[in-house]
Amino acid sequence: MTIAKWFLGLGVVLCAACTHSSGALGPQGYEQALTKYRLNYADAARQKFLPDDWQLDNYSYDPGSNKWTEKKGVQYRAERRLDEDGDGTVSSSERKEENIFDLRFVHSRDNAVIWLKVHPLEPGYANLDLDVILENYVDGLEGTGLFEQSTLFGLEQDKARHFTTFVVKKEPTALGPLPAIRGVIEIADVEKLRIDAKHRDSKSELVFAKVVYLENLGNSKPRAPRWPIVTDTVTNEENRVFTRYNAQRTGLLVIGYYDDAGRFESHLADLHGMLDQIVIPASAVPPNSAPPVLAATSAVPATSAPATSAVPATSAVPATSAVPATSAAASPPAPPMASAAKPNVAPPAPTTAPTSKAATAAAAPTATTAPASKTTPTAGVPTPPTTKK
Repeated sequence: MTIAKWFLGLGVVLCAACTHSSGALGPQGYEQALTKYRLNYADAARQKFLPDDWQLDNYSYDPGSNKWTEKKGVQYRAERRLDEDGDGTVSSSERKEENIFDLRFVHSRDNAVIWLKVHPLEPGYANLDLDVILENYVDGLEGTGLFEQSTLFGLEQDKARHFTTFVVKKEPTALGPLPAIRGVIEIADVEKLRIDAKHRDSKSELVFAKVVYLENLGNSKPRAPRWPIVTDTVTNEENRVFTRYNAQRTGLLVIGYYDDAGRFESHLADLHGMLDQIVIPASAVPPNSAPPVLAATSAVPATSAPATSAVPATSAVPATSAVPATSAAASPPAPPMASAAKPNVAPPAPTTAPTSKAATAAAAPTATTAPASKTTPTAGVPTPPTTKK
């Protein structure tokens, strides 16, 4: 599989029990369904989120209904597994199918991918420092897991290649009022590291931030809630007033950029410009939020990469359609977050990439997904096409 697939899946469909759509496109841009964060157009008149070389991949336009809809193929949907009641077992009611991405953009000329996704967290994971979540996530990428599978989806792993990761940068940042952490990660094929200790296949920049959202629990007070409970008063159609209980859940907003190591710097400005277009509502900012306190970062020397001999990638899928989401290996070292059962659901990866760099440019994902079509809508929600996608 490609590294891009392995890398690009962290995303989110928050309400673990309700929404089928991660969000909606409108005249001003995109709004996420539960947290209500927005990504405004960079060019509202042309409905562009990013420069023209970027294509919006996870939405398609239907001229019949004159609407944009999220794609539902296996490379865009996954099964989220969360132990909601903390009993150590994921029951059938705790498995929810969701969209892997809120938004996923692929570059038309190389392997670059930008994606956004909110992941629901389990209560035991929600209090971890962002610094720790980032480290756990990166640790989960080592080996052969998909990026989105690292700590979120837990799909079956591809055994064809073996990659190792290096955190080369880690710093506090912010998305408006929302404290966040920014990390830069390098990925390398272990076999190639044996030949050249400085070799790198691909790089990724990630921004992680915790967000909160309300999950409607109805009018029955929970007996042993695992999340803070917020109440409000609701009047029904019969003008009867009752108290509604809501769980104030914590999710992980992931914004990521991935590309081949040699081309990584060429699109950083596009990512950073897009970050300025994100609007975080006050309701999504966790109580008592503060900038993350980071532990010292020391990238693991390339020479210390595992010396194990991974099965040669005799038929690695080019890093053309990696699917973090929403943005997690089935059994990564990171604490259990969301998990997905479909091995062929991979995170965002460019539509076309040279086979030589594709397999490495998309951190050996565990899901095999069809390459993203270059006919998908361009950098945002362009003027509706005259023909169906």
